[in-house]
Amino acid sequence: MRTRTVPILLNGIMILLCASCRSYHVSLTYVPPEASAQIYRGNPELRVGRINDTRHIKGTEIGAIRNEFGIPIKILHGKRPMAQIVHSAFTYALKIRNMSTMDNPGYTLSADILELWCHQYTTQDAACRVQVNIYSTSDNRLVFSKRYAAKHTHPTLKVTYWSNVEEVADVVSRVLQSAVDSALDDPELRRAIRHKSDGSS
Repeated sequence: MRTRTVPILLNGIMILLCASCRSYHVSLTYVPPEASAQIYRGNPELRVGRINDTRHIKGTEIGAIRNEFGIPIKILHGKRPMAQIVHSAFTYALKIRNMSTMDNPGYTLSADILELWCHQYTTQDAACRVQVNIYSTSDNRLVFSKRYAAKHTHPTLKVTYWSNVEEVADVVSRVLQSAVDSALDDPELRRAIRHKSDGSS
């Protein structure tokens, strides 16, 4: 009788733990580089086009915080769809680099979000991976395509219900910023959109 009671109690505990999982909607934002960092300005040649969310995670979910048993206790969601968040990040990043224009742009930037997630258990992890495509606006010709990625990981002892969801969201924002900055500051991308008056074809 006792041996049958133990599994029942364990199942009951697991159900209670899973039932206590809550969802949180957090802000993910692009934070411009610090004032001390060098921003490489370019020509206003680009506009941001379609951003596609092709992640395995569906909807606005970005990840989970787990307790000491590895059970999700806090599910993190973006306050907006991931495609909108990444679109805003590229738009703002282009603006501070003097690379954006809506007035007859020469090129259109589109992107596929391959990864954008976070996870907190024994380590705090976050990753972002995007496929960036640049098209000539006049004839929709693909002139550049490349993947950019950023990752963050470090040990953490915060595996309890007191874990800060905003702290984890900030880590996701930083990897998103890193991937966007890597793309827009990439010399290969800059050469692909070099102004025609500079001698590019």
